[in-house]
Formats: sequence, structure tokens, C-alpha cells
Amino acid sequence: METNLNYCIVLSAEQLTYLAGSKYGIDRMKILRLLIEATVLKETEYAIKGFSMTLQVGQAVLSEVDLSSKLSYDKKTISRVLDKMNQLGIVASTQSNRTSIHTLKCISAWMQDGNRIDNPFYVRLKDRLDERENLPAKLDECKQISFSSFPFISVSPQTVATEDSGGDIPTDNRI
Repeated sequence: METNLNYCIVLSAEQLTYLAGSKYGIDRMKILRLLIEATVLKETEYAIKGFSMTLQVGQAVLSEVDLSSKLSYDKKTISRVLDKMNQLGIVASTQSNRTSIHTLKCISAWMQDGNRIDNPFYVRLKDRLDERENLPAKLDECKQISFSSFPFISVSPQTVATEDSGGDIPTDNRI
């Protein structure tokens, strides 16, 4: 069944510059595209070999091994790119010995056949920048937490999935 699907992606100049750049022939935008294509648009049950979880709208299951084989890139390269995407606030990734869950923070919504699907994990640009400024303090807090079992990791969705008018776009309309 073919549907008309459009994406509302919000990126800062720094995020776009990173994604558009290429080092050693690695197309970072292709990696993001694969993550976007794997993202679920409705709550979905996911299960593999003794591991199951419920994926929320805005989350994708795609291991570094899967990404590296689909793109013919080295797994370490994929890992570095994903780490940088996490650092820049484009995605938030969690890993287990079974797979990786990627939560897309840069997509505010999808338009599917004229219906808007809000991303509950979307984080406004201003808030992504604030998160990065507070990163060292958050990392210290995270070091004290031990994640012994992947299925118990939960991500709380943001309640606001829309931009405030003028919040991310300068008033002179230059991007």
C-alpha cells in the first residue's frame, strides 16, 4: 500500500552542516535517511530472540551492524557517526546486546495522506541547544545509574510537539 508521506524535519545550521558534510566518502545524510525510514509512525511491538519491547512513534530499531551492511560502511564508522548525531541532539540512541533503539528528536511531525502524526520525542532546537550546554552535568548523573537490562530503559516523550512561532527561525526569515 503506497502512501503519501512527508517529513517535518528541524535542524540547526550546525546539525545540517554536519549531516551534509562527508569525510572519507561517508554520506551522513544517508544514515539519517535510513533511521527515518525505519522509524515507526504508530505504536509497534518489536521482538527478537528473547527480547521484546513496544516502539513508540518516533523510534526506530536498527543496529549498527544493519546500518553498516546496508551502506557498506565499517561498523566503527557508523558508531562514530551515531555518537556525533547523539551529541548534536539529532537522535538519542540506546543499545543492548540485541539491537539499537534510535529516537528521532529532529522530526517534529509526519504528514501521511493529509493526516499529521506528531512526534512525541521531538525536541525544539532551543531545548536541544540547552541540553547540550548542560551535558557534562547530565553525564555525571548518568554515570551513577547502571542499566543492567535494556528492556527497562524508558524514554519519556516530550509533551510539546510543535514549534512556537518564531522560536527557531529568525524574524528576518533568514535560515
